Amino acid sequence: MISPTLAAARADALLKRARLQASLAEAKHRLSPSTIASNVADDLRDKAEDGVAVLMERPGIAAGIATGVVALLARKRIARLFRKAPPPPPPPIAPPPPVPNKE
Repeated sequence: MISPTLAAARADALLKRARLQASLAEAKHRLSPSTIASNVADDLRDKAEDGVAVLMERPGIAAGIATGVVALLARKRIARLFRKAPPPPPPPIAPPPPVPNKE
């Protein structure tokens, strides 16, 4: 016959083992790549919706941001527009006219 304390200890161990296995299964699910990707996609979608709502409320700010981004991307081309053009090369020197022969 098993003593009551031993039976209680076994039952407690089985309960703790079941809790540990449930915790491991939950952690495995949370850390799976598909779950992480799904969570990131949901977060990005929520932030994008919030950003669109803000831009719809303030179109002037949206235009300013868009202009800044375009200027940043095209900064070299814009700089070329305002750069002073180099001076034109000097015209070539014409050779002297031929001297007629006096024979």
